[in-house]
Amino acid sequence: MSNWSDWVPIEIAKSKTGPFNYLGIYQIGAVMPTGKPIPIHRLVGVDRSGVLYIGRSGHALRRSIANRIGEFDDGKRHSGGATYARAKQVLDKVFPGHRLQVKAMRVTAQEAIEGAESRALEYFEEHAELPPCNSARSNAWKR
Repeated sequence: MSNWSDWVPIEIAKSKTGPFNYLGIYQIGAVMPTGKPIPIHRLVGVDRSGVLYIGRSGHALRRSIANRIGEFDDGKRHSGGATYARAKQVLDKVFPGHRLQVKAMRVTAQEAIEGAESRALEYFEEHAELPPCNSARSNAWKR
């Protein structure tokens, strides 16, 4: 996929006046304090990009990516965020000072968002599992 933004700190990504105040898809990754992605050992291979979650904005309420990132960071209103909140204590022990970053892709047509998310979730094809904070495959991803 092309047209992904650069990675930005989660604090910037969740700002409603920041760069992700639009609809589309996003990835959340974990990096060490140096900015180097944390490698994640998967069922097949190692994800060297540190992707923890792949998701989409939109839905009926037309929540922007910034809204969804805020929900993830809250740890209560987002299933992936709740998973990360529980895993954070372990991550803090193994990777002290780690932080989250986000990249996104604008998808202008509401009906195209699920398809874009589905293509992004081809992560499964490479690693034989979803990113660690994705709890379930999206309806759009069923083949």
